[in-house]
Amino acid sequence: MVIKRSYEESTLEEKSLRCIIIGAGVSGILMAHHLREAFGDRVGIRILEKNAEIGGTCYASSSEIQSYLKAVVLHYRLDPYIHFNSKVEEAVWREDSSTWSVSVEGRGKFDCDILVNAGGILNNPKFPNLKNIDSFKGQLVHTAAWDNNIDVKNKRVAIIGAGASAIQVLPEIQSAAANVDIYIRTPSWISPPAGAQFNGEHNHIYTEEEKAQFRDDPNHSLRTRKDMESSFNCMYRAFFKGSDEQKQFVKKLDTHMRELIHSEGLQKGLIPSFEVGCRRINPGERYLEALQRDNVEPVFSDIQEVTPTGIRDADGTERPVDIIIAATGFDTSFRPRFPIIGRNGVDLRELWKTNPVSYCGLAVSGFPNYLIFLGPNTPIANGSLIGALEATGDYFIRLLRKMMTQQVSSFNIRADVEADFDMHTQDFMQRMVWTGSCRSWFKNDDGKVTAVWPGSGLHYREFLQSDRWEDWEWKYTANRFQYWGLGFSTVETVSEGQERDLSYYIQSHPNLSREVLEMVDCKRDKIINGDDSDESAGELVSKEFKASEYEEEESCKTSETSWDDEDLLKKDPVTGKDSRTKVSLPEVAAFSA
Repeated sequence: MVIKRSYEESTLEEKSLRCIIIGAGVSGILMAHHLREAFGDRVGIRILEKNAEIGGTCYASSSEIQSYLKAVVLHYRLDPYIHFNSKVEEAVWREDSSTWSVSVEGRGKFDCDILVNAGGILNNPKFPNLKNIDSFKGQLVHTAAWDNNIDVKNKRVAIIGAGASAIQVLPEIQSAAANVDIYIRTPSWISPPAGAQFNGEHNHIYTEEEKAQFRDDPNHSLRTRKDMESSFNCMYRAFFKGSDEQKQFVKKLDTHMRELIHSEGLQKGLIPSFEVGCRRINPGERYLEALQRDNVEPVFSDIQEVTPTGIRDADGTERPVDIIIAATGFDTSFRPRFPIIGRNGVDLRELWKTNPVSYCGLAVSGFPNYLIFLGPNTPIANGSLIGALEATGDYFIRLLRKMMTQQVSSFNIRADVEADFDMHTQDFMQRMVWTGSCRSWFKNDDGKVTAVWPGSGLHYREFLQSDRWEDWEWKYTANRFQYWGLGFSTVETVSEGQERDLSYYIQSHPNLSREVLEMVDCKRDKIINGDDSDESAGELVSKEFKASEYEEEESCKTSETSWDDEDLLKKDPVTGKDSRTKVSLPEVAAFSA
Protein backbone atom coordinates (compact mmCIF):
# COMPACT_ATOMS: atom_id res chain seq x y z
CA MET A 1 0.00 0.00 0.00
CA VAL A 2 1.24 3.49 -0.85
CA ILE A 3 1.15 5.53 2.37
CA LYS A 4 0.79 9.29 2.35
CA ARG A 5 4.10 10.85 3.31
CA SER A 6 4.52 13.72 5.73
CA TYR A 7 6.86 16.62 5.07
CA GLU A 8 9.21 15.29 7.75
CA GLU A 9 10.17 12.30 5.67
CA SER A 10 13.33 12.40 3.59
CA THR A 11 13.53 12.77 -0.15
CA LEU A 12 13.08 9.65 -2.33
CA GLU A 13 12.39 7.35 0.59
CA GLU A 14 10.81 4.21 -0.85
CA LYS A 15 7.45 3.16 0.54
CA SER A 16 6.03 -0.33 0.69
CA LEU A 17 3.95 -2.10 -1.95
CA ARG A 18 2.07 -5.38 -2.21
CA CYS A 19 2.56 -7.25 -5.48
CA ILE A 20 0.71 -10.31 -6.76
CA ILE A 21 2.36 -12.21 -9.61
CA ILE A 22 0.22 -14.61 -11.61
CA GLY A 23 2.31 -17.56 -12.80
CA ALA A 24 5.46 -19.28 -11.55
CA GLY A 25 7.17 -19.80 -14.88
CA VAL A 26 10.27 -18.01 -16.11
CA SER A 27 8.62 -14.56 -16.07
CA GLY A 28 7.10 -14.93 -12.62
CA ILE A 29 10.30 -16.24 -11.05
CA LEU A 30 12.32 -13.53 -12.76
CA MET A 31 9.98 -10.77 -11.55
CA ALA A 32 10.01 -12.02 -7.97
CA HIS A 33 13.80 -12.09 -7.96
CA HIS A 34 13.97 -8.57 -9.43
CA LEU A 35 11.60 -7.28 -6.75
CA ARG A 36 13.56 -8.89 -3.93
CA GLU A 37 16.87 -7.65 -5.27
CA ALA A 38 15.66 -4.09 -5.85
CA PHE A 39 13.39 -3.48 -2.86
CA GLY A 40 13.93 -6.22 -0.30
CA ASP A 41 11.14 -6.40 2.26
CA ARG A 42 9.60 -3.13 1.10
CA VAL A 43 7.59 -5.10 -1.47
CA GLY A 44 5.38 -7.93 -0.33
CA ILE A 45 5.28 -10.70 -2.95
CA ARG A 46 2.68 -13.40 -3.57
CA ILE A 47 3.06 -15.69 -6.61
CA LEU A 48 -0.12 -17.54 -7.60
CA GLU A 49 0.52 -20.68 -9.66
CA LYS A 50 -2.47 -22.72 -10.87
CA ASN A 51 -0.42 -25.90 -11.24
CA ALA A 52 1.22 -28.08 -8.60
CA GLU A 53 4.75 -27.18 -9.68
CA ILE A 54 6.72 -24.35 -11.20
CA GLY A 55 7.15 -24.52 -14.95
CA GLY A 56 6.38 -22.74 -18.18
CA THR A 57 6.59 -23.50 -21.88
CA CYS A 58 9.83 -25.32 -22.61
CA TYR A 59 11.81 -26.80 -25.48
CA ALA A 60 14.56 -29.44 -25.36
CA SER A 61 14.47 -31.55 -22.21
CA SER A 62 11.67 -29.89 -20.29
CA SER A 63 12.49 -31.80 -17.10
CA GLU A 64 16.03 -30.43 -17.22
CA ILE A 65 14.74 -26.86 -17.66
CA GLN A 66 12.25 -27.34 -14.84
CA SER A 67 15.04 -28.61 -12.58
CA TYR A 68 17.02 -25.49 -13.39
CA LEU A 69 14.07 -23.25 -12.51
CA LYS A 70 13.59 -25.10 -9.23
CA ALA A 71 17.27 -24.58 -8.44
CA VAL A 72 16.92 -20.85 -9.17
CA VAL A 73 13.91 -20.61 -6.85
CA LEU A 74 15.76 -22.36 -4.02
CA HIS A 75 19.01 -20.45 -4.55
CA TYR A 76 17.30 -17.07 -4.32
CA ARG A 77 14.91 -18.27 -1.60
CA LEU A 78 11.80 -17.47 -3.58
CA ASP A 79 9.89 -20.62 -2.61
CA PRO A 80 8.10 -19.02 0.38
CA TYR A 81 6.39 -16.60 -2.01
CA ILE A 82 4.95 -19.27 -4.34
CA HIS A 83 1.44 -20.60 -3.72
CA PHE A 84 0.72 -23.70 -5.81
CA ASN A 85 -2.71 -24.96 -6.86
CA SER A 86 -3.86 -21.35 -6.70
CA LYS A 87 -6.10 -20.74 -9.68
CA VAL A 88 -7.11 -17.11 -10.14
CA GLU A 89 -10.84 -16.74 -10.75
CA GLU A 90 -11.11 -12.97 -11.06
CA ALA A 91 -9.17 -9.72 -10.60
CA VAL A 92 -11.02 -6.43 -10.02
CA TRP A 93 -9.59 -2.89 -9.90
CA ARG A 94 -10.73 -0.74 -6.95
CA GLU A 95 -10.50 2.92 -7.92
CA ASP A 96 -11.20 4.24 -4.42
CA SER A 97 -8.18 2.47 -2.90
CA SER A 98 -6.03 2.14 -6.05
CA THR A 99 -5.73 -1.59 -5.46
CA TRP A 100 -6.55 -4.89 -7.15
CA SER A 101 -8.76 -7.50 -5.49
CA VAL A 102 -7.77 -10.98 -6.67
CA SER A 103 -10.06 -13.97 -6.09
CA VAL A 104 -8.38 -17.39 -5.87
CA GLU A 105 -10.31 -20.64 -6.17
CA GLY A 106 -10.84 -22.12 -2.71
CA ARG A 107 -8.59 -19.56 -1.02
CA GLY A 108 -10.56 -16.34 -0.92
CA LYS A 109 -9.54 -12.82 -1.94
CA PHE A 110 -6.20 -11.03 -1.78
CA ASP A 111 -5.59 -7.31 -2.26
CA CYS A 112 -2.51 -5.83 -3.86
CA ASP A 113 -1.17 -2.52 -5.17
CA ILE A 114 0.46 -4.09 -8.25
CA LEU A 115 -0.86 -6.98 -10.34
CA VAL A 116 1.67 -8.66 -12.64
CA ASN A 117 0.41 -11.15 -15.22
CA ALA A 118 3.30 -13.53 -15.84
CA GLY A 119 1.13 -16.34 -17.14
CA GLY A 120 2.52 -16.03 -20.65
CA ILE A 121 0.71 -16.56 -23.91
CA LEU A 122 1.28 -20.31 -24.30
CA ASN A 123 -0.53 -21.55 -21.21
CA ASN A 124 -4.12 -22.30 -22.25
CA PRO A 125 -4.31 -25.49 -24.36
CA LYS A 126 -6.54 -25.28 -27.41
CA PHE A 127 -8.32 -28.43 -28.59
CA PRO A 128 -9.23 -28.68 -32.27
CA ASN A 129 -12.81 -27.79 -33.14
CA LEU A 130 -13.64 -31.04 -34.93
CA LYS A 131 -17.01 -32.55 -35.65
CA ASN A 132 -18.00 -35.30 -33.18
CA ILE A 133 -14.69 -35.18 -31.32
CA ASP A 134 -16.56 -35.94 -28.08
CA SER A 135 -17.77 -39.23 -29.56
CA PHE A 136 -14.27 -40.74 -29.61
CA LYS A 137 -14.10 -43.85 -27.40
CA GLY A 138 -10.33 -44.03 -27.17
CA GLN A 139 -7.90 -41.79 -25.30
CA LEU A 140 -7.79 -38.09 -26.19
CA VAL A 141 -4.94 -35.95 -24.88
CA HIS A 142 -3.45 -32.52 -25.54
CA THR A 143 0.32 -32.16 -25.70
CA ALA A 144 0.20 -29.28 -23.20
CA ALA A 145 -1.73 -31.37 -20.66
CA TRP A 146 0.02 -34.68 -21.13
CA ASP A 147 -1.23 -37.66 -19.15
CA ASN A 148 1.77 -39.68 -18.01
CA ASN A 149 -0.45 -42.75 -17.71
CA ILE A 150 -0.89 -42.91 -21.48
CA ASP A 151 1.06 -45.78 -22.98
CA VAL A 152 1.52 -45.66 -26.75
CA LYS A 153 3.34 -48.98 -26.97
CA ASN A 154 1.88 -51.05 -29.82
CA LYS A 155 -1.02 -48.61 -30.10
CA ARG A 156 -2.50 -46.91 -33.15
CA VAL A 157 -1.93 -43.20 -32.66
CA ALA A 158 -3.13 -40.09 -34.49
CA ILE A 159 -1.36 -36.74 -34.10
CA ILE A 160 -3.37 -33.68 -35.15
CA GLY A 161 -1.11 -30.78 -36.05
CA ALA A 162 2.35 -30.21 -37.48
CA GLY A 163 3.68 -27.28 -35.47
CA ALA A 164 6.19 -27.10 -32.65
CA SER A 165 4.30 -29.53 -30.38
CA ALA A 166 3.94 -32.24 -33.02
CA ILE A 167 7.54 -31.78 -34.10
CA GLN A 168 8.66 -32.57 -30.55
CA VAL A 169 6.17 -35.39 -29.86
CA LEU A 170 6.44 -37.54 -33.00
CA PRO A 171 10.11 -38.57 -32.55
CA GLU A 172 9.40 -39.53 -28.93
CA ILE A 173 6.50 -41.92 -29.66
CA GLN A 174 7.20 -43.20 -33.17
CA SER A 175 9.36 -46.19 -32.26
CA ALA A 176 6.98 -47.44 -29.54
CA ALA A 177 3.67 -47.03 -31.40
CA ALA A 178 2.28 -49.64 -33.75
CA ASN A 179 1.59 -46.91 -36.28
CA VAL A 180 1.19 -43.12 -36.27
CA ASP A 181 -1.04 -41.03 -38.54
CA ILE A 182 -0.03 -37.37 -38.46
CA TYR A 183 -2.49 -34.84 -39.91
CA ILE A 184 -0.62 -31.94 -41.51
CA ARG A 185 -2.58 -28.87 -42.55
CA THR A 186 0.30 -26.38 -42.74
CA PRO A 187 3.96 -27.44 -42.96
CA SER A 188 6.78 -25.77 -41.04
CA TRP A 189 10.23 -24.65 -41.99
CA ILE A 190 12.68 -26.97 -40.24
CA SER A 191 16.07 -25.65 -39.15
CA PRO A 192 19.09 -27.22 -37.47
CA PRO A 193 18.98 -27.26 -33.65
CA ALA A 194 19.60 -24.08 -31.69
CA GLY A 195 23.33 -23.41 -31.48
CA ALA A 196 24.09 -25.86 -34.30
CA GLN A 197 26.99 -23.69 -35.47
CA PHE A 198 28.64 -24.28 -32.10
CA ASN A 199 27.58 -27.82 -31.23
CA GLY A 200 26.99 -29.58 -34.54
CA GLU A 201 23.88 -30.55 -36.45
CA HIS A 202 22.23 -32.44 -33.58
CA ASN A 203 21.19 -31.48 -30.06
CA HIS A 204 24.53 -31.55 -28.27
CA ILE A 205 25.11 -33.59 -25.11
CA TYR A 206 27.93 -31.94 -23.19
CA THR A 207 30.70 -34.10 -21.78
CA GLU A 208 31.83 -33.81 -18.17
CA GLU A 209 35.01 -32.15 -19.42
CA GLU A 210 33.00 -29.52 -21.30
CA LYS A 211 30.82 -28.89 -18.26
CA ALA A 212 33.92 -28.48 -16.12
CA GLN A 213 35.30 -25.93 -18.57
CA PHE A 214 32.13 -23.86 -18.26
CA ARG A 215 32.34 -24.04 -14.46
CA ASP A 216 36.05 -23.30 -14.17
CA ASP A 217 36.50 -20.74 -16.94
CA PRO A 218 33.99 -17.87 -16.62
CA ASN A 219 35.39 -16.20 -19.73
CA HIS A 220 34.75 -19.32 -21.80
CA SER A 221 31.20 -19.51 -20.50
CA LEU A 222 30.63 -15.82 -21.21
CA ARG A 223 32.05 -16.05 -24.74
CA THR A 224 29.88 -19.06 -25.56
CA ARG A 225 26.74 -17.38 -24.27
CA LYS A 226 27.47 -14.15 -26.13
CA ASP A 227 28.28 -15.99 -29.37
CA MET A 228 25.01 -17.93 -29.24
CA GLU A 229 23.00 -14.83 -28.35
CA SER A 230 24.62 -12.87 -31.18
CA SER A 231 23.74 -15.66 -33.61
CA PHE A 232 20.06 -15.02 -32.87
CA ASN A 233 20.34 -11.25 -32.91
CA CYS A 234 22.01 -11.14 -36.32
CA MET A 235 19.01 -12.69 -38.08
CA TYR A 236 16.58 -9.77 -38.02
CA ARG A 237 17.31 -8.55 -41.58
CA ALA A 238 16.12 -11.90 -42.90
CA PHE A 239 12.54 -11.14 -41.82
CA PHE A 240 12.01 -8.28 -44.26
CA LYS A 241 9.94 -9.41 -47.24
CA GLY A 242 11.99 -9.79 -50.40
CA SER A 243 15.31 -8.98 -48.73
CA ASP A 244 18.44 -10.71 -49.95
CA GLU A 245 18.81 -12.24 -46.50
CA GLN A 246 15.25 -13.65 -46.68
CA LYS A 247 15.90 -15.14 -50.12
CA GLN A 248 19.09 -16.77 -48.90
CA PHE A 249 17.30 -18.02 -45.78
CA VAL A 250 14.65 -19.72 -47.95
CA LYS A 251 17.28 -21.23 -50.22
CA LYS A 252 19.36 -22.60 -47.36
CA LEU A 253 16.46 -24.16 -45.44
CA ASP A 254 14.89 -25.51 -48.64
CA THR A 255 18.17 -27.23 -49.49
CA HIS A 256 18.55 -28.43 -45.91
CA MET A 257 15.07 -30.00 -45.85
CA ARG A 258 15.46 -31.65 -49.26
CA GLU A 259 18.63 -33.31 -48.02
CA LEU A 260 16.67 -34.81 -45.13
CA ILE A 261 13.44 -35.71 -47.01
CA HIS A 262 14.10 -38.41 -49.58
CA SER A 263 10.67 -38.74 -51.22
CA GLU A 264 9.65 -36.12 -53.76
CA GLY A 265 6.04 -36.56 -52.69
CA LEU A 266 6.90 -35.79 -49.08
CA GLN A 267 9.07 -32.87 -50.16
CA LYS A 268 6.04 -31.37 -51.88
CA GLY A 269 3.89 -31.72 -48.76
CA LEU A 270 6.46 -30.83 -46.11
CA ILE A 271 8.49 -27.96 -47.58
CA PRO A 272 6.58 -24.67 -47.23
CA SER A 273 6.00 -22.26 -50.10
CA PHE A 274 5.68 -19.23 -47.81
CA GLU A 275 8.40 -17.01 -46.39
CA VAL A 276 10.80 -18.31 -43.75
CA GLY A 277 9.68 -16.80 -40.45
CA CYS A 278 6.05 -16.24 -41.53
CA ARG A 279 5.24 -18.80 -38.86
CA ARG A 280 7.47 -20.25 -36.20
CA ILE A 281 10.70 -21.85 -37.41
CA ASN A 282 11.32 -25.16 -35.67
CA PRO A 283 14.42 -27.25 -34.99
CA GLY A 284 13.13 -30.67 -36.04
CA GLU A 285 15.53 -32.92 -37.90
CA ARG A 286 14.43 -35.92 -35.80
CA TYR A 287 10.84 -35.07 -36.75
CA LEU A 288 11.65 -35.31 -40.46
CA GLU A 289 13.44 -38.60 -39.86
CA ALA A 290 10.47 -40.01 -37.92
CA LEU A 291 8.02 -38.92 -40.64
CA GLN A 292 9.78 -41.24 -43.07
CA ARG A 293 9.60 -44.38 -40.91
CA ASP A 294 7.49 -47.29 -42.16
CA ASN A 295 4.98 -47.01 -39.32
CA VAL A 296 4.26 -43.29 -39.87
CA GLU A 297 1.75 -41.96 -42.41
CA PRO A 298 1.58 -38.20 -43.09
CA VAL A 299 -1.99 -37.20 -44.00
CA PHE A 300 -2.37 -33.95 -45.92
CA SER A 301 -6.17 -34.10 -46.30
CA ASP A 302 -8.41 -32.07 -44.01
CA ILE A 303 -10.22 -33.87 -41.21
CA GLN A 304 -13.93 -34.30 -41.92
CA GLU A 305 -14.92 -35.70 -38.53
CA VAL A 306 -13.90 -37.83 -35.59
CA THR A 307 -15.67 -41.16 -35.24
CA PRO A 308 -16.00 -43.33 -32.12
CA THR A 309 -13.09 -45.45 -33.34
CA GLY A 310 -10.96 -43.13 -35.45
CA ILE A 311 -10.70 -40.16 -37.82
CA ARG A 312 -12.32 -39.69 -41.23
CA ASP A 313 -10.58 -37.27 -43.61
CA ALA A 314 -12.04 -35.11 -46.38
CA ASP A 315 -11.43 -37.88 -48.92
CA GLY A 316 -13.73 -40.18 -46.96
CA THR A 317 -10.94 -42.41 -45.68
CA GLU A 318 -11.40 -43.51 -42.07
CA ARG A 319 -8.31 -44.52 -40.12
CA PRO A 320 -8.91 -46.42 -36.88
CA VAL A 321 -6.87 -45.24 -33.86
CA ASP A 322 -6.60 -45.96 -30.15
CA ILE A 323 -5.14 -42.60 -29.08
CA ILE A 324 -5.63 -39.10 -30.48
CA ILE A 325 -2.94 -36.57 -29.56
CA ALA A 326 -4.00 -32.96 -30.13
CA ALA A 327 -0.80 -31.08 -30.95
CA THR A 328 -2.83 -27.99 -31.74
CA GLY A 329 -1.08 -25.49 -29.54
CA PHE A 330 -2.67 -22.88 -27.35
CA ASP A 331 -5.28 -20.17 -27.31
CA THR A 332 -3.11 -17.31 -28.57
CA SER A 333 -5.82 -14.64 -28.60
CA PHE A 334 -4.14 -12.98 -25.57
CA ARG A 335 -7.51 -13.02 -23.80
CA PRO A 336 -7.00 -13.92 -20.14
CA ARG A 337 -8.55 -17.15 -18.85
CA PHE A 338 -10.39 -15.31 -16.08
CA PRO A 339 -12.14 -11.92 -15.79
CA ILE A 340 -9.80 -8.97 -15.31
CA ILE A 341 -12.02 -5.98 -14.58
CA GLY A 342 -10.46 -2.54 -15.01
CA ARG A 343 -11.86 0.96 -14.79
CA ASN A 344 -15.58 1.46 -15.47
CA GLY A 345 -16.21 -2.27 -15.21
CA VAL A 346 -14.42 -3.12 -18.48
CA ASP A 347 -13.51 -6.81 -18.75
CA LEU A 348 -10.20 -7.36 -20.53
CA ARG A 349 -11.54 -10.59 -22.02
CA GLU A 350 -14.23 -8.65 -23.86
CA LEU A 351 -11.90 -5.77 -24.75
CA TRP A 352 -9.49 -8.20 -26.38
CA LYS A 353 -12.13 -10.49 -27.86
CA THR A 354 -11.35 -9.59 -31.47
CA ASN A 355 -8.55 -7.02 -31.33
CA PRO A 356 -5.94 -7.24 -28.55
CA VAL A 357 -4.22 -3.84 -28.27
CA SER A 358 -1.70 -2.92 -25.59
CA TYR A 359 1.16 -0.56 -24.90
CA CYS A 360 4.18 -2.46 -26.21
CA GLY A 361 2.86 -5.66 -24.65
CA LEU A 362 3.49 -4.19 -21.19
CA ALA A 363 0.22 -2.57 -20.09
CA VAL A 364 -3.35 -1.77 -21.15
CA SER A 365 -5.07 1.60 -20.98
CA GLY A 366 -7.87 1.56 -18.42
CA PHE A 367 -6.18 -1.11 -16.30
CA PRO A 368 -4.05 0.82 -13.79
CA ASN A 369 -1.19 -0.82 -11.89
CA TYR A 370 -1.49 -3.87 -14.16
CA LEU A 371 1.73 -5.08 -15.79
CA ILE A 372 2.12 -7.84 -18.37
CA PHE A 373 4.91 -10.10 -19.51
CA LEU A 374 4.47 -11.10 -23.17
CA GLY A 375 1.36 -9.15 -23.97
CA PRO A 376 0.35 -8.33 -27.57
CA ASN A 377 3.21 -7.33 -29.87
CA THR A 378 6.21 -8.30 -27.78
CA PRO A 379 9.38 -9.90 -29.20
CA ILE A 380 8.33 -13.56 -29.23
CA ALA A 381 9.85 -14.07 -32.70
CA ASN A 382 12.59 -11.43 -32.61
CA GLY A 383 15.50 -13.25 -30.98
CA SER A 384 16.20 -14.83 -27.63
CA LEU A 385 13.11 -14.52 -25.44
CA ILE A 386 14.82 -14.81 -22.05
CA GLY A 387 16.82 -11.65 -22.66
CA ALA A 388 13.63 -9.79 -23.57
CA LEU A 389 11.95 -10.99 -20.37
CA GLU A 390 14.89 -9.80 -18.29
CA ALA A 391 14.75 -6.37 -19.94
CA THR A 392 11.01 -6.23 -19.27
CA GLY A 393 11.58 -7.03 -15.61
CA ASP A 394 14.22 -4.30 -15.35
CA TYR A 395 11.79 -1.80 -16.87
CA PHE A 396 9.05 -2.74 -14.41
CA ILE A 397 11.47 -2.22 -11.51
CA ARG A 398 12.31 1.30 -12.70
CA LEU A 399 8.61 2.08 -13.08
CA LEU A 400 7.84 0.80 -9.58
CA ARG A 401 10.76 2.72 -8.11
CA LYS A 402 9.26 5.94 -9.50
CA MET A 403 5.94 4.95 -7.97
CA MET A 404 7.44 4.14 -4.58
CA THR A 405 9.60 7.25 -4.28
CA GLN A 406 7.25 9.90 -5.71
CA GLN A 407 3.99 9.16 -3.90
CA VAL A 408 2.28 7.68 -6.95
CA SER A 409 -0.86 5.76 -6.08
CA SER A 410 -1.59 4.53 -9.59
CA PHE A 411 -0.23 4.62 -13.12
CA ASN A 412 -2.14 4.10 -16.35
CA ILE A 413 -0.94 4.10 -19.93
CA ARG A 414 -2.44 6.91 -22.00
CA ALA A 415 -5.08 5.78 -24.50
CA ASP A 416 -3.69 7.93 -27.32
CA VAL A 417 -0.21 6.50 -26.81
CA GLU A 418 -1.56 2.95 -26.92
CA ALA A 419 -3.43 3.74 -30.15
CA ASP A 420 -0.32 5.30 -31.71
CA PHE A 421 1.73 2.20 -30.90
CA ASP A 422 -0.86 -0.06 -32.51
CA MET A 423 -1.08 2.11 -35.62
CA HIS A 424 2.69 2.23 -36.03
CA THR A 425 3.00 -1.51 -35.46
CA GLN A 426 0.45 -2.54 -38.06
CA ASP A 427 1.85 -0.13 -40.64
CA PHE A 428 5.33 -1.47 -39.99
CA MET A 429 4.26 -5.11 -40.28
CA GLN A 430 3.29 -4.76 -43.94
CA ARG A 431 6.97 -5.01 -44.91
CA MET A 432 7.67 -8.04 -42.72
CA VAL A 433 7.32 -11.79 -43.38
CA TRP A 434 4.92 -12.06 -40.42
CA THR A 435 2.16 -10.73 -42.70
CA GLY A 436 3.00 -13.38 -45.29
CA SER A 437 0.74 -16.01 -46.82
CA CYS A 438 0.97 -18.66 -44.10
CA ARG A 439 -1.39 -19.66 -41.30
CA SER A 440 0.22 -18.52 -38.06
CA TRP A 441 -0.63 -17.72 -34.47
CA PHE A 442 1.43 -14.54 -34.93
CA LYS A 443 -1.70 -12.98 -36.45
CA ASN A 444 -5.45 -13.12 -35.86
CA ASP A 445 -8.17 -14.26 -38.26
CA ASP A 446 -8.20 -10.85 -39.96
CA GLY A 447 -4.48 -11.05 -40.71
CA LYS A 448 -3.49 -8.46 -38.11
CA VAL A 449 -0.16 -9.30 -36.47
CA THR A 450 -0.88 -9.35 -32.76
CA ALA A 451 2.09 -11.28 -31.39
CA VAL A 452 5.35 -9.84 -32.76
CA TRP A 453 7.36 -6.74 -31.86
CA PRO A 454 7.82 -4.12 -34.64
CA GLY A 455 11.60 -4.34 -34.62
CA SER A 456 14.51 -6.47 -33.56
CA GLY A 457 15.05 -7.91 -30.11
CA LEU A 458 17.83 -5.39 -29.53
CA HIS A 459 15.47 -2.61 -30.64
CA TYR A 460 13.01 -3.75 -27.95
CA ARG A 461 15.72 -3.55 -25.28
CA GLU A 462 16.73 -0.04 -26.37
CA PHE A 463 13.11 1.08 -26.27
CA LEU A 464 12.69 -0.15 -22.71
CA GLN A 465 15.86 1.59 -21.59
CA SER A 466 14.42 4.94 -22.71
CA ASP A 467 11.63 4.64 -20.06
CA ARG A 468 9.29 7.20 -21.76
CA TRP A 469 7.44 8.09 -18.55
CA GLU A 470 5.57 10.74 -20.55
CA ASP A 471 3.52 7.90 -22.06
CA TRP A 472 1.88 7.29 -18.68
CA GLU A 473 -0.74 9.03 -16.56
CA TRP A 474 0.36 9.31 -12.93
CA LYS A 475 -2.05 9.68 -10.03
CA TYR A 476 -0.44 11.03 -6.87
CA THR A 477 -1.53 10.53 -3.27
CA ALA A 478 -1.07 14.28 -2.65
CA ASN A 479 0.79 17.19 -4.22
CA ARG A 480 3.16 15.68 -6.77
CA PHE A 481 6.10 17.50 -5.17
CA GLN A 482 5.32 16.60 -1.58
CA TYR A 483 7.76 13.68 -1.77
CA TRP A 484 10.50 16.33 -1.59
CA GLY A 485 9.80 16.42 2.14
CA LEU A 486 11.92 19.02 3.97
CA GLY A 487 14.17 19.47 0.96
CA PHE A 488 17.08 17.30 2.02
CA SER A 489 18.81 15.16 -0.58
CA THR A 490 19.32 11.46 0.02
CA VAL A 491 23.06 11.93 0.55
CA GLU A 492 22.32 14.37 3.37
CA THR A 493 20.07 11.96 5.22
CA VAL A 494 22.32 8.91 5.52
CA SER A 495 22.51 7.32 8.94
CA GLU A 496 24.98 8.69 11.45
CA GLY A 497 28.37 7.08 11.14
CA GLN A 498 27.92 6.15 7.47
CA GLU A 499 30.31 7.66 4.96
CA ARG A 500 28.83 10.37 2.79
CA ASP A 501 30.20 12.60 0.03
CA LEU A 502 28.64 16.06 0.09
CA SER A 503 30.57 17.14 -3.00
CA TYR A 504 29.99 14.04 -5.12
CA TYR A 505 29.29 16.25 -8.14
CA ILE A 506 32.89 17.45 -8.34
CA GLN A 507 34.79 15.06 -10.56
CA SER A 508 37.82 15.25 -12.81
CA HIS A 509 36.00 17.20 -15.56
CA PRO A 510 33.30 19.14 -13.70
CA ASN A 511 31.96 21.20 -16.59
CA LEU A 512 31.54 18.45 -19.15
CA SER A 513 28.66 16.02 -19.29
CA ARG A 514 29.30 12.31 -19.55
CA GLU A 515 28.18 12.43 -23.17
CA VAL A 516 30.74 15.08 -23.96
CA LEU A 517 33.47 13.30 -22.03
CA GLU A 518 32.92 10.15 -24.05
CA MET A 519 33.10 12.14 -27.27
CA VAL A 520 36.18 13.99 -26.10
CA ASP A 521 38.00 10.88 -24.96
CA CYS A 522 37.44 9.16 -28.29
CA LYS A 523 37.90 12.17 -30.58
CA ARG A 524 40.29 14.43 -28.76
CA ASP A 525 43.10 14.30 -31.30
CA LYS A 526 40.92 15.55 -34.13
CA ILE A 527 39.24 18.13 -31.91
CA ILE A 528 42.62 19.50 -30.82
CA ASN A 529 43.87 19.69 -34.39
CA GLY A 530 40.71 21.44 -35.51
CA ASP A 531 40.12 19.07 -38.41
CA ASP A 532 37.08 17.22 -37.06
CA SER A 533 33.93 17.45 -39.16
CA ASP A 534 31.53 16.54 -36.35
CA GLU A 535 29.96 19.89 -35.47
CA SER A 536 28.06 18.50 -32.48
CA ALA A 537 31.27 17.82 -30.61
CA GLY A 538 32.62 21.26 -31.42
CA GLU A 539 29.48 22.89 -30.12
CA LEU A 540 29.56 20.95 -26.88
CA VAL A 541 33.22 21.36 -26.02
CA SER A 542 34.53 24.66 -24.70
CA LYS A 543 37.01 26.55 -26.82
CA GLU A 544 39.26 26.71 -23.76
CA PHE A 545 39.64 22.93 -23.84
CA LYS A 546 43.37 22.11 -23.74
CA ALA A 547 45.05 18.85 -24.58
CA SER A 548 47.22 19.09 -21.48
CA GLU A 549 44.16 18.57 -19.27
CA TYR A 550 43.69 14.99 -20.43
CA GLU A 551 45.90 11.96 -20.17
CA GLU A 552 46.09 9.25 -22.76
CA GLU A 553 43.92 6.28 -21.80
CA GLU A 554 44.63 2.87 -23.27
CA SER A 555 40.94 1.97 -23.35
CA CYS A 556 40.12 4.78 -25.78
CA LYS A 557 42.54 3.79 -28.50
CA THR A 558 40.54 3.18 -31.65
CA SER A 559 43.37 2.30 -34.03
CA GLU A 560 42.75 4.40 -37.13
CA THR A 561 38.99 4.02 -37.09
CA SER A 562 37.00 7.23 -37.08
CA TRP A 563 34.03 7.81 -34.78
CA ASP A 564 31.52 7.45 -37.58
CA ASP A 565 33.29 4.66 -39.41
CA GLU A 566 30.46 2.60 -40.88
CA ASP A 567 32.57 -0.54 -40.88
CA LEU A 568 32.97 -0.28 -37.12
CA LEU A 569 29.20 -0.06 -36.68
CA LYS A 570 28.75 -3.14 -38.80
CA LYS A 571 30.98 -5.35 -36.70
CA ASP A 572 29.56 -7.68 -34.09
CA PRO A 573 31.02 -6.55 -30.75
CA VAL A 574 31.72 -10.13 -29.69
CA THR A 575 32.96 -11.94 -32.77
CA GLY A 576 34.30 -8.96 -34.71
CA LYS A 577 32.47 -10.28 -37.77
CA ASP A 578 30.39 -8.11 -40.07
CA SER A 579 26.89 -8.31 -38.59
CA ARG A 580 25.32 -7.09 -41.83
CA THR A 581 26.58 -9.93 -43.98
CA LYS A 582 24.01 -12.16 -45.57
CA VAL A 583 22.87 -15.04 -43.40
CA SER A 584 24.47 -18.38 -44.19
CA LEU A 585 23.12 -21.70 -42.96
CA PRO A 586 25.74 -22.28 -40.23
CA GLU A 587 24.62 -18.96 -38.72
CA VAL A 588 20.94 -19.84 -38.92
CA ALA A 589 20.23 -21.15 -35.46
CA ALA A 590 16.76 -22.40 -34.69
CA PHE A 591 14.76 -19.23 -34.33
CA SER A 592 12.11 -20.43 -31.92
CA ALA A 593 9.75 -18.11 -30.12
